[in-house]
Amino acid sequence: MSGTAEGLARAYAKRWLWKAAAPVAVPVFGVLTLLLIPLAVLAAPEASTAVASSSCSTGGTGASVAGMELDSVQMGHAQTIVTVAAAQGLDPYAATVALATAYQESRIRMLANDGSSPELTADQAAVTATSLTYPQDGLGSDHDSVNTFQQRWIAGWGTVAQLMDPVYAAEAFYRRLVAVPDWRAIPLTQAAQAVQVSAYGSAYARWEPLARELTAMLWPTAQATAADGSGAAPGICPDLPVPAGSWIRPTAGTVTSGYGSRWGAPHAGVDIAGPRNTPIYAAADGTVVRAACTSAYCDRDGNLSLAGYGNLVELDHGGGVTTRYAHLSAYTVTAGQGVSAGALIGFQGSTGNSTGVHLHFEVRTDGASVDPVPWLASRGVDLHAASAG
Repeated sequence: MSGTAEGLARAYAKRWLWKAAAPVAVPVFGVLTLLLIPLAVLAAPEASTAVASSSCSTGGTGASVAGMELDSVQMGHAQTIVTVAAAQGLDPYAATVALATAYQESRIRMLANDGSSPELTADQAAVTATSLTYPQDGLGSDHDSVNTFQQRWIAGWGTVAQLMDPVYAAEAFYRRLVAVPDWRAIPLTQAAQAVQVSAYGSAYARWEPLARELTAMLWPTAQATAADGSGAAPGICPDLPVPAGSWIRPTAGTVTSGYGSRWGAPHAGVDIAGPRNTPIYAAADGTVVRAACTSAYCDRDGNLSLAGYGNLVELDHGGGVTTRYAHLSAYTVTAGQGVSAGALIGFQGSTGNSTGVHLHFEVRTDGASVDPVPWLASRGVDLHAASAG
């Protein structure tokens, strides 16, 4: 992924009040998919519970665009597509072509593929089905096509792992678009078809009004994101309603790694994995101690050779208790700021010493880490819960 790529999660939409969108159901495909694409809830100790889900993202909570309702997942992917265009120095028309294409191909959703197409050999089907192990919004089955643009690894668009990265997918689309002769001058549907080589080449024109309005809506934030190298983002998702003094589960997702020794080294917290840019909330009332990039870079995904938490938020809850929220794609708070339980503080990412999208969550007492699972359980919060309660 390029150095400019993951900056898209830093400062997305900052000026609208989106219409509320219904929570998005995420399909579950076997055990591997359950590890990466969960629907989970936050439980507060009182009878009134607060639910954390991925129904809001860095693109907002949903919007009405050109008379069509787009939910938070679609808005998040649309912001990704537009921000990548701005980061690459392209003009809004490039983003418009890309958005019309993505809507026609996937309704702007990150689609995996189970490899069930009869056009695939057994080996090709097996490779294609690995897309199920990555964060996704649904299932497609057209040949080996995956992601928002339905790009094909067999056709040389990239590996399945690359294509299931929303940023890489947008970059790959733009690489082929700018190679189309006179792409800025020809009709949108021709430019899109030159990139996609679709069996329905004229279909993209139908979505041009939607794509133009969506680009106009998202372009200012895309430009600001491209120009801003920090990990800060505006707080565009609503806070969770949490009773005073409560502790809650900080994000939606599945606990994929526990506290204790891991790979011969101490793991000071638990990992909760959900889709990229799933909102993260303060687990309790507190004050922001740190909100910063703690690695050599945080403008893109990290790896195991990169030291540090990546984008990190640390909260002081008083009485010697602090919590840490690591590997964020972006954070929405600043040092010294007071927050309430359920306040939006950032989004799940994979910055720093990380190999996949998740929240690394720590609880510390007097500076020493403790296992968050039993510690929160004693306060009425089940990190392994599959439903509110």
